[in-house]
Amino acid sequence: MTALAENFLTLIKLQLKKIPLLVTTKRRLYRILYSVSKLVFGLVRRTLFHPLMRFGAIRQLVFDTTPSATLVTAHCETETFIVSSRDAGIGRMLACHGLLDYRGLETVVSLLGPDFSRGLLVDIGANIGSICVPAVSRGVFQHAIAIEPDPYNFSLLSTNIFINQVSSKITTHNLALGPRDGDSLTFELSESNFGDHRIRTRLDAGLYEEDVRKTLTVRSDTLDTVVPELKPTNSLIWMDTQGFEGHILTGAKKALAKRPPLVIEFWPYGMNRAGSYGPLKAALLQAPYESFYDLSNPTVKFALTHDTLDAVYADLGESGKFTDLLIL
Repeated sequence: MTALAENFLTLIKLQLKKIPLLVTTKRRLYRILYSVSKLVFGLVRRTLFHPLMRFGAIRQLVFDTTPSATLVTAHCETETFIVSSRDAGIGRMLACHGLLDYRGLETVVSLLGPDFSRGLLVDIGANIGSICVPAVSRGVFQHAIAIEPDPYNFSLLSTNIFINQVSSKITTHNLALGPRDGDSLTFELSESNFGDHRIRTRLDAGLYEEDVRKTLTVRSDTLDTVVPELKPTNSLIWMDTQGFEGHILTGAKKALAKRPPLVIEFWPYGMNRAGSYGPLKAALLQAPYESFYDLSNPTVKFALTHDTLDAVYADLGESGKFTDLLIL
């Protein structure tokens, strides 16, 4: 007899000892069956289900078969996140594969070296907290400012900050960033990828059915207004705004003049659609930055010039490929 069967029989015997020998009513019979079923379910969960959930394929199956619009708990190493089962982007990644995006931050911290004191992380396009929450909870950064315009993502971001007990170390802003203060911008929402919500600048159909997306209006201020104090020796700007980065950097002249390390998503398709590649180059080349790393291959340091940025753009093309750049 297997250990699982022996444990099951032992639990049943212990449960039956609590029941009078003369069980004649349906109510008591139902209670016995209910108690036994709870024991069986608990035993199966502890001995079979939990070990299986260590496998990514099983977690993926569970996530993909969860009813739509259900909140799911994603356990990622030392952090826990609440995600939506509708989110096939960051939510699914966290639930099925863990903190894959966070590895990029670890690479950046390594490249910055020991002289960078890691005081403040400015997480622009923070989504539900997959970067800023582990960065602070693990002590990699002392504090963070998280900026997220979508109200639903912001609610999950706030929840994840709270349940990971870093509320005192992360300041949140439910707004967008742009080239001017006090703007109202149209924000388009992806139905299936909550990391691909974007500022709308065009109405034509694109690769991701942007023309049929629902929209809402979001408030926008400049980075210089929202984060007026940045120290280049201890502040890192982390920006993932789906092609709108150039317009945000236009409103960050004071911040860029201090030359804090800057990570940007570099997505030619999104930049072309948002009309932001020209403003991005202008903002970077007018600031005192000198070099960059392509984080898809962080072994080579490039000089920051028109030609090197154009070369990365051309290599990725406008078909949807992207990378992240660390600007120094």
